[in-house]
Amino acid sequence: MRSWLRTVSITLTAALATAAVGSLLQTQINLHALTQLALQVSWPARAAVTVEDLARFGPVMFSFSLAGGVLASCLQPILRRLGLHALPCALLAGVAGLAVVLALLRSVIPMPAVAAIREIPGFALLSLCGLVGGYVSYTLRARAVRETHPHGGVALLLPAGLVLLPLVSFMFMQPTAQRAQPPAANDYQVATVASGLQWPWSLAELPDGTLLVTEMAGRLKLIDRAGARVDVNLSEMPAGYQRERVIGLMDIALSPDFETDRRVYLTQGYRDQRGVGVRLIRGALERVGDAWSMEQVEILFESTPKASDGNNGGRLAFLDAHTLLMTVGDGSARREEAQNVRNSLGKVMRIELAPGASVGTLYTSGHRNPQGIVHDPVTDSIHVSEHGPRGGDELNRLRPDANYGWPMVSHGIDYPFARVSPFTRHKAFEDPEVVWSPSIAPSGLAVYQGALFKGWQGDLLVPALRERSIRRLVRDGDRVVRQERLLVELGERIRDVMVAADGSVYALTDGVDGKLLRLIPEETL
Repeated sequence: MRSWLRTVSITLTAALATAAVGSLLQTQINLHALTQLALQVSWPARAAVTVEDLARFGPVMFSFSLAGGVLASCLQPILRRLGLHALPCALLAGVAGLAVVLALLRSVIPMPAVAAIREIPGFALLSLCGLVGGYVSYTLRARAVRETHPHGGVALLLPAGLVLLPLVSFMFMQPTAQRAQPPAANDYQVATVASGLQWPWSLAELPDGTLLVTEMAGRLKLIDRAGARVDVNLSEMPAGYQRERVIGLMDIALSPDFETDRRVYLTQGYRDQRGVGVRLIRGALERVGDAWSMEQVEILFESTPKASDGNNGGRLAFLDAHTLLMTVGDGSARREEAQNVRNSLGKVMRIELAPGASVGTLYTSGHRNPQGIVHDPVTDSIHVSEHGPRGGDELNRLRPDANYGWPMVSHGIDYPFARVSPFTRHKAFEDPEVVWSPSIAPSGLAVYQGALFKGWQGDLLVPALRERSIRRLVRDGDRVVRQERLLVELGERIRDVMVAADGSVYALTDGVDGKLLRLIPEETL
């Protein structure tokens, strides 16, 4: 066998063996984390998810193992010069190569690509799978040296076969859509009110029809119906923490008594020595001449800090005139914190707005990244939309003190295709009203109540980042019976949606050139 072909075959074989063991170990570490939350996983369920992960996550682990194997082959000559024998050299290089690849995954990706490496013990255990690759590599190289009869052309098929095995498995196990795409609506007209917004996140309507729009970098703008804009002075606000698309200045909600108290509620990312979190801020919107500013600023609540930036929630809805609900994302790298009742991660918090003080208590738990919340004035119910991992986005109707299951149940899978949990439902947890798989990435939520769109009364509007649309959830009473998509013709990520007092619908697109859009019925133009 040609030397380069032999080297490729050995590297691929070692990577395949490492990936198989790594996949098996990753699944057991993940299942162990779930059992620590008192979730009972039967042996048949454990075996089924282990085999499924081997077929679907194994090929992804193969790519990580292959990168680690290539790095290990570069490390071996260096280690040999240090006087190490061939076997210890191969073993140490295998562990080091895989550890470097996994460390890069932990540091570059906001949410760890492999669930097992979220914590240091799991990272160490998975890195030790490099021992398998190192041993296989050493054994095959030693056998090749003793080889006296070349295998000829048959050996040329070995590298191709080793690559095709995980590739075919990955393609065969790809998740499929649960149902066909809903139809695109065409009974509206859309106009751009303003453009050039920098990562806009949320909007609220003042009594005179002017809109307040937040930008994640920490700016608040007043935009009138003609698109003219004025910046609100936020010098009284505490310094925030911002990362594009992930965290920054986020939601805005007006006090139910805004016309008399001028109070505005905002959510803002923060970062300190403890970690990253989201705070609730209250201020009074004041105007002096043509200048606007936020005065009497106070911090009402801060979520439990966490180590990583992702999954922050940060949406607001009034339960009543003196009670505010605030969504908080899970622990991201520590997603099991959504089940820890001693913190606010993965929760909807109930915040009593007592005069001169505020008290935050748990309203619901078991959420992943709830980026939409609305109080339905007709049914008096609270709905939350939240991001799943890969698939498994949800619309949930909230019941006080209920648990919505994350990460112990999920219709989604992890980003590198491993199962989050063996269960999609469980009697101990609330079932979602709607599940979106594949993900649409819902961000924001509104109930249509207005005079313009006659057929939309009581329907839910769900802006979708990944799907680049607004989902209209048509309801019969309080039950979702069908869906349709709005704004698909624009191809824009939709960050937020709001129903204006005149019955028109406003939407914000996401990004460095965000737009404020207005939708009205087609026949009104």
